[in-house]
Amino acid sequence: MKTLSNSALRTALLGSFGLAALIGCNKNNEPEPNKPTPGGNNTCSYTVVSVTNAINTPTTWQSCKVYVVGPNVTLGSTLTIEAGAIVKFQANAGLSLTAGGRIEAVGTADNPVVFTSVLDDANGGDTNNDGTATTPAKRNWGSIALAGQSGSRFEHCRFMYGGAGAPNTTLDLFGASATVRNCRFVRNGGGAPNFKGALSASRAPTNTVIEGNTFYLNEMPLRITNLYSLNNSNTFSNPANAAEKNDYNGIWVEDATSTSVALTWGETEVPFVVGGLTLDAPMTLEPGVMVKFDDLGNLVLTASSGRILANGTAAQPVVFTSIHDDATGGDTNANGNATAPARKSWRGLVLNTTTGSVLDNSRFYYGGSGGTVLNLTGAVAEVRNSVFAHNGDDVSTATRAVLDAHASAGGTVIRSNTFFDNVRPLSITSNIDLDDSNTFSNPANAAEKNQYQGIYVDWNANLLKPNVSWGETEVAFVNLSNIDLAPANTLALGNNVVLKFNPGLQMTLRTGTSQLLNHNGSGVRFTSVKDDALGGDSNGNGTANAPAANDWRGIYIDTLPGVWVQGSHILYQSH
Repeated sequence: MKTLSNSALRTALLGSFGLAALIGCNKNNEPEPNKPTPGGNNTCSYTVVSVTNAINTPTTWQSCKVYVVGPNVTLGSTLTIEAGAIVKFQANAGLSLTAGGRIEAVGTADNPVVFTSVLDDANGGDTNNDGTATTPAKRNWGSIALAGQSGSRFEHCRFMYGGAGAPNTTLDLFGASATVRNCRFVRNGGGAPNFKGALSASRAPTNTVIEGNTFYLNEMPLRITNLYSLNNSNTFSNPANAAEKNDYNGIWVEDATSTSVALTWGETEVPFVVGGLTLDAPMTLEPGVMVKFDDLGNLVLTASSGRILANGTAAQPVVFTSIHDDATGGDTNANGNATAPARKSWRGLVLNTTTGSVLDNSRFYYGGSGGTVLNLTGAVAEVRNSVFAHNGDDVSTATRAVLDAHASAGGTVIRSNTFFDNVRPLSITSNIDLDDSNTFSNPANAAEKNQYQGIYVDWNANLLKPNVSWGETEVAFVNLSNIDLAPANTLALGNNVVLKFNPGLQMTLRTGTSQLLNHNGSGVRFTSVKDDALGGDSNGNGTANAPAANDWRGIYIDTLPGVWVQGSHILYQSH
């Protein structure tokens, strides 16, 4: 490290600013309009210190000094940076930690630590002594790379004009846990081609803390991993001008290879962006959280302790949608209106044999590649007050509905949800009670229904729950296999419930109609899947075919002698 001569210092400091501009502020100590907030304080006459050599002993960088780093400098010991110090970097230069390296950069709200470009005259003066010949810009300098060394702390810092060179980030926590709190990231890179963010914590382990920071006018603000939580304290626009955001405005999430930890996501200003993520620990999404998925992206929670708790509110739902959905969380993929969201843009949320998940006041949009946007295979979950819209894939397997509970475990609750503009809205197993609280059309436009209008039932003979109750009346229960009620089992139907059957199927009662409670109640009907007059177009083919006699077999009582049930409420059967 070396100190500039007095004459060089005088020239560097004064430049074209004059004596009144030693700290790069106007007479009221205010930043220039639309410029990042300057650091330092108005009592400083900055000394410029050149830093070119490796730092391998404990070192302190002092307040009221400008440290010019370049070319790249390695740090193998503790570097303490005092409040009010300014660190400027030559073109493409950076700091990289080696074994034993740690940075303790703790400023204050009024006197931050500043990391910026040597071209930045607004902070610490005209350090490169070129007047107005050059101006700072994104990617002027490289990055501060923690390189696997944990324990660094950055509080009340300013990071500006960084992100040159791979991985195009400004503060890189690769492999290192650190605390980044109350810092400001302004006009940094982080975008193409690496998309690591101005603050890259994509490989940071547990114990990483990122809170109270502000990001604006960066290419991409932040990339994290699934090993630590993120609350709602960070800001992704300029507090003085809300229109100044980031190009790619979101929080990108990478799937760590390590064992999952319990996660809570609370950020509501911008969405979390997920490609593929697998968790075997609890995940909590707070009201107002948005999760956007890359094309064909998904979120999988597995057995053991994996579950999701997404308890939104009517005013602040939890939203799962496509990265192309600019109506939710803004233009996250920074392409204007070049792309639009559509059905099956992403895959879905999979709760694989998990227990205890709750999705209340959630929204699922534009997913369902492969048919399903919420898969409850082997899971016990509660899905309430949620909206499923513009989802699904017209695959041949009818159980692959948007909400697929055809193989869910006993105790699953599906209540007061809304389904519209999906392919198939809902499939269930026969051990699920279903009341009349779900809606299968758009409340704002009743004509907007689903392509296949029905609840698709994979019948399993009520092995897990012998007494089941169905009450839904807006659409029919479409049975995809034979119904066979064991002697002690019952199926209770509410008034106006419609059961439809695919060709060749039948219902078998082992003791009599006492097993089929309210089978001849008001409006109760048993009919063909082709019968669009009852419960809508359940086979999704419009008017391509019409119901006719012998479409399905009927209801059979398997006693001695056996008998087929007759009645005007049983339509288009063969017996």
